[in-house]
Amino acid sequence: MRAALAFVGIASLGLGGCATTRVGGGGQGADFASGAVSSVRVGETRVLDSHANPMVPVHLAAEGSHVAVRFAHAGRREAVTQLDSESLELLSRQQTGRSEPPSPPSTGPTRVELDSGRFLVCWTEQSTDGGRHAMAQLWARDGSPVGAPLVISPPEADVFGSPRAASSDGRHIVVTFTSALADGFELRVVSLEDTQAQAHSQWMARR
Repeated sequence: MRAALAFVGIASLGLGGCATTRVGGGGQGADFASGAVSSVRVGETRVLDSHANPMVPVHLAAEGSHVAVRFAHAGRREAVTQLDSESLELLSRQQTGRSEPPSPPSTGPTRVELDSGRFLVCWTEQSTDGGRHAMAQLWARDGSPVGAPLVISPPEADVFGSPRAASSDGRHIVVTFTSALADGFELRVVSLEDTQAQAHSQWMARR
């Protein structure tokens, strides 16, 4: 696994100095996943940070109509970004000092409750080429799966640890995942949408 090979360079991330980061760049269409499979629309993916520290947990929290993402750069410098849940527009970014201590990467799934009564689960899965993909699956309120699981990371991304997810409106879900590079790790973000929740909102508005 490429992520496992890249692991040998993790220790150096906590020792390096400042590096120039690419914020909100790298946007691209999610042509690696069908846009409406499982009633989940997959939006674009962006790079939040191209020198992320994969050994410091990433935290997502809904704050009003936005989602805050807290993560660490190489060298354990913490940053917090505010993202629009639907467009992933970068609303603000600030350095907040020293990050929390390193810990083993999370391997458990993330569950997000939606206004439609359904819920979305994200996790990582081994791919046929030896890497790892970020996955998402929509579930009905009775626990039955809705459609098939979706690959939500680009084909070239080798995902390290588990995705993190949050929703500020019960319909749009912000998902982050860390992917291994030849010389480090980058933190990516992708937007998902529960299309049934959107249809329900439109129906209620017409009543």
